[in-house]
Amino acid sequence: MSLEVPGSISEKIDLPRNRRRGLKSLSTLFQIPQLLVGRADPGPSSIPIGGGLPVDLLFEVLEYLYSSDILSLSLTSSHVRQLLLPFLYDTVVLKSSHACKSALTMLVEHPEISSKIRKLAVRPNYYLAWPKANERLEEAWVVDMLLKAADNLPLLHTFDWDGLEMPQDRLWVTLRDKCPLLKTVYTNIGYQPLDPSSSLYDFTDLTSFSLTVRHSLDETDLFPTSEALPDRLWNMLLTKCPDMQDLTLSSFSSSTRLLNVDRLCTSDAYWPKLNSLTLGSFGYTDDFELNSPSDDAAFGAFLSKHNELKYLRLSWNFKRWMSPETIPLIIEPTALPHLTTFVGVHQQLALLPTPALSSIEILDLTCEPLFAVRLGGDGGVCATLRMLTALTSLDLWLHIPEFKDHRAFFKNLMEACPRLTELHFMCTTSFGAKPLLCLAEHLPLLPLLRTFSLTKGHKYIGDDSSMLRTALRIIRAPNRNFDKNSSANPDLRQVNIRWARERCPNHLKQEGTYDIIRRWDGGQSSVVAGVEVYEKGITALGNVFTRRYRYDKFPSPSRISLPPAIATSSSASASSAHVVTPSAASIDTSNGRRRDGRTGRGRIKRALMIIKGKKDRSDRS
Repeated sequence: MSLEVPGSISEKIDLPRNRRRGLKSLSTLFQIPQLLVGRADPGPSSIPIGGGLPVDLLFEVLEYLYSSDILSLSLTSSHVRQLLLPFLYDTVVLKSSHACKSALTMLVEHPEISSKIRKLAVRPNYYLAWPKANERLEEAWVVDMLLKAADNLPLLHTFDWDGLEMPQDRLWVTLRDKCPLLKTVYTNIGYQPLDPSSSLYDFTDLTSFSLTVRHSLDETDLFPTSEALPDRLWNMLLTKCPDMQDLTLSSFSSSTRLLNVDRLCTSDAYWPKLNSLTLGSFGYTDDFELNSPSDDAAFGAFLSKHNELKYLRLSWNFKRWMSPETIPLIIEPTALPHLTTFVGVHQQLALLPTPALSSIEILDLTCEPLFAVRLGGDGGVCATLRMLTALTSLDLWLHIPEFKDHRAFFKNLMEACPRLTELHFMCTTSFGAKPLLCLAEHLPLLPLLRTFSLTKGHKYIGDDSSMLRTALRIIRAPNRNFDKNSSANPDLRQVNIRWARERCPNHLKQEGTYDIIRRWDGGQSSVVAGVEVYEKGITALGNVFTRRYRYDKFPSPSRISLPPAIATSSSASASSAHVVTPSAASIDTSNGRRRDGRTGRGRIKRALMIIKGKKDRSDRS
């Protein structure tokens, strides 16, 4: 479980009244009769809680719950909280200076909590703090607190630092000496040059390593010269970490600093277990040649021999100019047979061998906007998408004003990848009501779609007066020109809307998450009963707002029944006729959101029903 801390962990959590009612009802779960427990004598791990629910059954229930529901469950009693501490604090993410101040102080004072942490991410002065500005925090103080807490982090195996600069060297020494299980180290750098004698390079047997140039550094050079990485760093990676599985060497401020990765093009650069690789950013040099690895054939050979790769990200920077028509990638025809995720540009995607294309499930083409000239035809994006037969998730950035026939474009796009369950459509130029409605009308061509996200440029006048209106247009999209008897996107569970504006912090003006609540009508289909809304952003006057509410102005179905899978279950009671389908997990930008307590109880009840069904089948066999 991941605990992302927007503020202080130790502060009292102020829950809304409906959540408090939910917590009161949750406590009754610990009085569940022996119907679910069975007759076997309880072992050490199955001592019942409150005389009803065994501990091992409680842990199995947790697998079906969101993080917020586990937190709510932990508040039902002090005994349950002690049981759930390893789940609550397995992963701690401090995403702001305020979170670092409060949480690190608490962890130093409460070693019984810090001793449960396995993954710790510390992000002082975080560049993504939004919409409120992040307060400035001395990173030397953060290092001091981490040094104090290090004695009580025996289980720590992942540490992630994301500050203005790399932390002081003494932190690496302490973590290496006092955290024997530490196998994953992530750190970023800012303006300061890399220290060739840093203790960061003394780690051994790491399985994951990341060195990145921090986001949002001031642009000092359009074409910076790529800097060589210290020999001791390469020695650590190539000789001391033979079991490396996840490697990142990348710059997110490519107009300030670039990292030279040409050492990967040598024969000794090989990790048999490598399954995730992130490199870049690549782009143009001052003479408009590509600054990709200097030897294209050697780089292709490096990729070809890593057949365990599942995630490949090749970051590109073409912010001011359009990418070239071709980008060399010389790769073996049988390479990358297990690749499931690719992030990069279409020119390299199209050059991947057939085994890789047929195995890709997640595709991100948001390194640069795609223009109309590169979408159609035999070598266009849509033609490549048709080769990705396993594709279920697509991120696409398009330059929409060039399109004259929106209908033909959206139809070709949707028909090229009909198995999508997640689609993120980004258009940071103007995207008004007409193309939006056209897009929404073609979404039914994706019958399995569960999550749709739209990022678009924002205007203060016109159709951008309400994010909710945009979301409702997508949710209520008619199923025109397609199967008249089917509902539009019956599996759609969540819509995300983001408004981008260049002069806003992180270029983000507003964002909203809309979780769709569905109920089953008298037939075999579901109908929309309401939308749970979470919105935040910056007003035209610069004020910050946050809104949480429920929109339920949808037609009421004449008769509600259980979905077929539940209606056939002998354990379903009459009181469960109004079943609310759980919303899809919120995207990262909705951290800290509190869900309705009743939704959490529903997930627990369904989990118990599933577990009981498994037990009944086991008893019968």
